[in-house]
Amino acid sequence: MDTATPAKPKYAGTNGTLLVAKNDERLPVSTEVQTEHINLDQPALIGMTPPFIGQRFVLRPGKTSIGRREDSDIVLADGSVSSLHAWVIEDSGSYRLMNILSTNGSYVNDQRVTEAVLTHGDRLRFGGVELQLHTGTAGAAKKGSAWGWMIGLGAVLGLAALVAIGWVLMHH
Repeated sequence: MDTATPAKPKYAGTNGTLLVAKNDERLPVSTEVQTEHINLDQPALIGMTPPFIGQRFVLRPGKTSIGRREDSDIVLADGSVSSLHAWVIEDSGSYRLMNILSTNGSYVNDQRVTEAVLTHGDRLRFGGVELQLHTGTAGAAKKGSAWGWMIGLGAVLGLAALVAIGWVLMHH
């Protein structure tokens, strides 16, 4: 029985990162088709680059892990994505991205980041895989109604101030 330590894999990099080119044939290609009902109110990342174009990756409340490892919440089987690449963290409807152990970096709207606050429509890139953040239709409607409410409140306060100024001018 050979008791020698196992040899380091030929393509291993730092932190166990597999060093391969994008679309390397050694990586499995996912052919699974999503058959469950799609809820557009759920926050998600939408695939923008092959082979993920149009795929919807639902974000979990709290922390969503993104990487090549099978135990990631969002598995991106692409050689440019590290085993544990990044986290998207949700806190009361706000989102931020944290780069974790990536070799090729995490980007928000083409800017390399370690950590960044995210907004609806931001383009996130993990290695060579680009996804777009969708906070959900309910989230977009809430933001719209909040702005409408604040504009309405501002109009009411402005009108009240004009009435008060008019009253002061009439009584002095």
